[in-house]
Amino acid sequence: DIFILDNYTVQRICYENGSWAEPVYEQCIDVIKYHPQCITGFCRTCPDVLRDMVISVSLTLSIVSVTLLLIALLLFSIFNSIQCRRLALHKNLASAFLFRFTALALWTIAQTSNFFQNCSYYNSMPLYEYEWICKLLIWLVIYFQVASVMWMVIEGGYLYSRFTVFAMRSIYIPYYAYLLCGWGLPFAVVISWTIVHQYRSSQNQNSFCWLPYAQGAHLWILSATMGLALILNLLFLLGIVLILVQKLRAERITESKKIWRTVKSTLLLIPLLGVSNIPLFYEPSQPSNTYMLGSAIVQHSQGIFIAVLYCFLNGDVQNAVKRQLLKVKMYILSNQFCFETQRTYISSMKDQSDRKLDMPMEELNSAD
Repeated sequence: DIFILDNYTVQRICYENGSWAEPVYEQCIDVIKYHPQCITGFCRTCPDVLRDMVISVSLTLSIVSVTLLLIALLLFSIFNSIQCRRLALHKNLASAFLFRFTALALWTIAQTSNFFQNCSYYNSMPLYEYEWICKLLIWLVIYFQVASVMWMVIEGGYLYSRFTVFAMRSIYIPYYAYLLCGWGLPFAVVISWTIVHQYRSSQNQNSFCWLPYAQGAHLWILSATMGLALILNLLFLLGIVLILVQKLRAERITESKKIWRTVKSTLLLIPLLGVSNIPLFYEPSQPSNTYMLGSAIVQHSQGIFIAVLYCFLNGDVQNAVKRQLLKVKMYILSNQFCFETQRTYISSMKDQSDRKLDMPMEELNSAD
């Protein structure tokens, strides 16, 4: 679009006496001849390689993330031998990212397919009867964005509590408290933002579907909540690392070593989450190609890292899968052995009687 606007213009000369010459549309003819797809209208725009690449990358990574997270949740749920509080937190974290990328994928598909636009006119018009669906998708994207960060804080806090209350096993946080913090607190925060944003949007007659939603002073409701959560999580992890280093230097503690891999995984995820949430709060007025593509990759690949680091590389999950595969192998071998045994010929009493009728007398006596 920018290329067309910068290089193709309509010329009209203003004379000294204040009169205007006839407009010259020669370059418009060139546009029709060489760029017909750019002037077709009806929700169609000029080709944009970067835009199409960003959309394709975002949608592809979202679908891959959803697929891997579904597999991770399945593995987390089917093995009773590995169920514990830590795994329950992992399942909630994976669920938050699963719902988040599902909502992002649906939003991307709806936008690219012009689901909320009436394309029967040359200049497309918004479909206000579907505006509630558009707002719902945006709300879900924001809610699960906040929820995923909150569950990361819970993961960090849980790890920190395992180190700091090592000798105080009586301290117990009920599971519903984690659920209230991970799902309830983000709901209250996003509802507060929704009320303010809806009021501000209603003041603008041209507003449709809360767009653009990542603007306004009230965005601090979301940005402050997520920013504080990320800072708190970082403090948790720094404290864990300091305690772990001190314990490993003092003596060999088996339980600390078991947690070390989880700590490393969380440390890898925290910077990733911190960077990926920036586009939700701030976007440059003229973002570069590198920023747009990098933001799409970082934002939509988080589910892949969650599934790989917390599930596929989890030692407990790997051992459970190996045991299950061994059981399946033994079951197949046992069935094969039974089948081979059933094929072995065993003569019946009737067969023995028939043979005796055909035997000579001396052989019959010896047989008896």
